[in-house]
Amino acid sequence: MKHFSNLKFRFFFLFFVFTIFVEAQEKHILFGQVFNKENQALADVVIHFENQNDTVCTDTNGNFKLDKAIDFPVSLVIQNNDEKFTFIVTDKDWDDKNGLKIHLSKSGTELNEVLVRSNNKQSYSQNNIDFEGKLSGKLKDIPQTISIVGQQQMEDKQAFKVSDMVHDLTGVNQASSYDDYTLRGFSSGYGNSLRLVNGLRSGYGYGTSYFNSPLTVNLERIEILKGSGGTLFGDIVPGGTINLVTKKTLEEFKGQVNFSSGSFETFRTTVDIGGPINDKLFYRFNAGYQTSKTFRKNNSQKIFSVAPSLTFKPRKGTRIDVDLTYDNFYGYLDRGMGVKQNDLYAINRSFTLSQPSDFFKTQTFNFRAKLEQKILDNLTLTVNYAKSIYQEDLNEHRTLNTFADAPNNTIVNMRFLSRQAKDYTDNAVSYLNYKIGKQDLKQNIIFGVDYSQYKPDSDNQQKEARSKTVDGKTVPLTFDLNNPVYESKDLSSYIWLKQATFPFLSSYKTTGIYVQDQIKYHRLEMLFGLRYEHYVSESADPTTPYTATQNKFLPRVGLTYKVSSSINYFANYSQGYVPIAADYVVNYKKYGSDKPFKSESSYQIETGLKSDFFNNKLQIDLAFFNIQRNNMMVATGQMSDDGYAVYRQSGKVNSKGFEFDLRGQLIKNLQMTLNYSFTDTKVQASSIASEVGLPLANAPKNMANVWLKYSILHSSFKGFGFGLGASYVSRRRMENTVGQNAEGDYLWGFLPDYTLVNAALYYDLNPLKVSLQFNNIFDKYYFLGGIDYTRVFPGSPSNFMATLSYSF
Repeated sequence: MKHFSNLKFRFFFLFFVFTIFVEAQEKHILFGQVFNKENQALADVVIHFENQNDTVCTDTNGNFKLDKAIDFPVSLVIQNNDEKFTFIVTDKDWDDKNGLKIHLSKSGTELNEVLVRSNNKQSYSQNNIDFEGKLSGKLKDIPQTISIVGQQQMEDKQAFKVSDMVHDLTGVNQASSYDDYTLRGFSSGYGNSLRLVNGLRSGYGYGTSYFNSPLTVNLERIEILKGSGGTLFGDIVPGGTINLVTKKTLEEFKGQVNFSSGSFETFRTTVDIGGPINDKLFYRFNAGYQTSKTFRKNNSQKIFSVAPSLTFKPRKGTRIDVDLTYDNFYGYLDRGMGVKQNDLYAINRSFTLSQPSDFFKTQTFNFRAKLEQKILDNLTLTVNYAKSIYQEDLNEHRTLNTFADAPNNTIVNMRFLSRQAKDYTDNAVSYLNYKIGKQDLKQNIIFGVDYSQYKPDSDNQQKEARSKTVDGKTVPLTFDLNNPVYESKDLSSYIWLKQATFPFLSSYKTTGIYVQDQIKYHRLEMLFGLRYEHYVSESADPTTPYTATQNKFLPRVGLTYKVSSSINYFANYSQGYVPIAADYVVNYKKYGSDKPFKSESSYQIETGLKSDFFNNKLQIDLAFFNIQRNNMMVATGQMSDDGYAVYRQSGKVNSKGFEFDLRGQLIKNLQMTLNYSFTDTKVQASSIASEVGLPLANAPKNMANVWLKYSILHSSFKGFGFGLGASYVSRRRMENTVGQNAEGDYLWGFLPDYTLVNAALYYDLNPLKVSLQFNNIFDKYYFLGGIDYTRVFPGSPSNFMATLSYSF
């Protein structure tokens, strides 16, 4: 702990030294008002005074003021959401009485009588955030760590799935080939987390839908709200909340078409087009298709996605957004691979247990609608609704998580699953946003009500077999790692279990009432929030109805202090919880417990610094955190004779550490991201004595990532660029035990650390662009994560992707 404190002090000291070094001397008074092209005042627009290194933000009426005197000419950089505008103000533009009147549009910026073109070049830096109004403003002013990757970064790395961008998100580790991650050491997937889309619960990442990572086809950004999001979103795991932000409709016609081809016989095409239908109705249409054999045996895939969206502005102060997303997947469910004789590298990473007759078909449908109505100049009503439908049809041969010849570990016990399932997620969110105050004291008060429900279809069914009949004898299903056999299976010989349990989660309905107040007084900003959550869970089996009810108060408090024009100090405290499903309360014995499972609780304490330098082009964040989590449910990997998964409940776990995140540009043609996270997780109390003191499963202590993109702006090589990056993940503990020692203590296996090096080439001939992406260029054999020696998940070998893009 002493070492940790000393390290913390050194980081703070170096951070302040860097601030003093780069800050420019502030000079002279400038005020004005910012409007959109419809002459509506724009709030929360960031205005940076270039060469002064000072930044202000417009209030609810679009007003801004720099409380210092400056000399003309002065260069201004204005950022409104993801649009940047750069121009120079001279004494001819200045009006002592009225100040500046600035009108923004995507085609240009009108400054009094001067028209200046906007700067639409996208950067890796992210200045603003808006969790659908619940947590909005300048990123630097929010008293909580938020990691973001934007559309430009996803495009530069040719990311087709959210999982392709994991290394660029600080403190996030991919734990398997699924939509399965650890955030600050805690698992985020299946039954303990949801993926938000535009701040609303979706079908992604929850229940059986977490086997597929969401596509990036229609995404503008990926945001990770670190720590507990319970006050904002209810039952969220304490490591963090993943929010997917979709692309917005366009007010001017614009489009892009991409064609890609690469390793593993991969072909991909995407389209992004949008514009106005008339002066009140706007649209955007995104679609994508990919076919690939992948690097895994018997694991070819076809993926299709279409995502249209509309925006309707019938009158001033009213906006209606509607968007749809439909994803279709056809292929195989990749369950990882066995580890022969405890040697991680004894089998080729293409090895699978899937049989040619297996298949995995899924359809995901998401509908979202939002009404934003301005009631008064400082009072806005927002109503959101989202519905997600997930459907799957599965036939698979998979491990039973045991070996038939232990400890030799060459023959895996198998089971066959046939599943047809559908589930539904509904989320309604409504809140009032009230902004009051003047220059010295401002308040942003939010009062809202959330309602969510999740329900599996009553016709869901699953069949399971663990043996078959051969020549009149019952033979267990096994797979010989030394002599693998791949063939279309005769299912008529399989012996089905009398009762195969649903792997589906229990139905639930949850209602949250919350209030939040963001207060700004001079250099100090404070945030107070409180949520009351009422959660009702129902049995997964509709033939035996029963319920379990849980109620929880979830507070949060945070503050931000403006140390200087470039650097803010922040701190926060928040509580979270994960409710327990009714099945684990009423039928706890079926799941291996001698008493009902309890809902878990957690809290986070976090502090650090946020900064921006060089005209908001370079952002640096440093955060220290401590998360305590109690009563965490852990899967043992064992199955009861009746087919129920066996769980245990860990008494207490802790995660503490720090994160460093740098993004943006030092010079005009060099984009960069750099992050490092130190996450020290520890089991403090457990039902298994030998687990105490161990780190959490799939939770690396150290992770680091760097990505640089350099573009040539002059000479005969203008338009040419290249990217280079590396990612490091330290060793991780597997989820389940792998055996016992001579004293009878349980043992866990560990996955080794790995380093990946990636590179890219670009040639921009505007409107034509050619990109080449090279991943794992040194062909490192590594593992994303692991359950135990019966199931680990290898990472992809060396591969490349070539893309031809045309913009119009």
